[in-house]
Amino acid sequence: MGIEYLDLFNKSKLFINKGISKRNESDMSEFLLWSSLSLELLGKATLAFVHPSLVVDPNDPKGLLVACGYKSHDDFKTIQAKTVFERLQVHLSIPKFDQKKKDFCMSLANKRNAELHSGLLPFDGLKLDLILPPFWEICLTLLEFQGKKLEEWIGRDEAIRALKIIADRSDTLKTVVESRVEACRIKYREKYKFDQPHIIYDVDDNEELIPCPACNNDAIAFGEFNDKEYERESEDNPWHSVYTYFYNTTEVHCRYCDLKLIGYEEVEIVIEDPVFSKTVEEEADYDYDYGND
Repeated sequence: MGIEYLDLFNKSKLFINKGISKRNESDMSEFLLWSSLSLELLGKATLAFVHPSLVVDPNDPKGLLVACGYKSHDDFKTIQAKTVFERLQVHLSIPKFDQKKKDFCMSLANKRNAELHSGLLPFDGLKLDLILPPFWEICLTLLEFQGKKLEEWIGRDEAIRALKIIADRSDTLKTVVESRVEACRIKYREKYKFDQPHIIYDVDDNEELIPCPACNNDAIAFGEFNDKEYERESEDNPWHSVYTYFYNTTEVHCRYCDLKLIGYEEVEIVIEDPVFSKTVEEEADYDYDYGND
């Protein structure tokens, strides 16, 4: 037995459709339980789409051999939910899968664990209008990364319903963010009718100064690492190379008008290009401490 991308995809498909069946029977708690299970499997399928080795526990050498197609058996361990969602965010750097989405996935996984391993009933009483929009949007993001459509996962009719939930949320969020930007613009004009201070920001490696969409002064953009590209050898130092680091903007804070945008979804509403880059010169990191001496 090996690790196959399609096996994980199809199992996630089986679980989400079990959940939809329970939803149609008005059993919302079990719907959410199956949904949480299917989301983790969809995450593992996304990792396996890149390579099956991303799904196995790195401390289990048998699993790595299975993932590489060298062995075939079922005596191996796969990674836990926390590692799945960390790898999706940090290592694959899927643009729309930011910290906010990762936190949502972990919250759902923790509720799933409490449902299965304790006497608690964490899914009882949860508001579906708060759970379903981000859930379907995350599933859509992962499926698009795999080159698949939502209807391939849940069928045409359910996909239409899910896409409408996503669109309704997007429209609401757009209105909320645009209203916030306008309110901060008005606040700025009233606050600095006569004198305007010059604010100095301390900018870290994963941060960049951009024009604030509300007041057009400097605002600080916080980025999550996306990719790194080699540019050239350093002209001044033979041991160094020049790289370009790319970051997805996931937060914007302005100290002039107090505007705050939290999460990639809010940022992309008012920032035309939510990706920024930095060129750095650095020495290659050759780690010779293999731990086998």
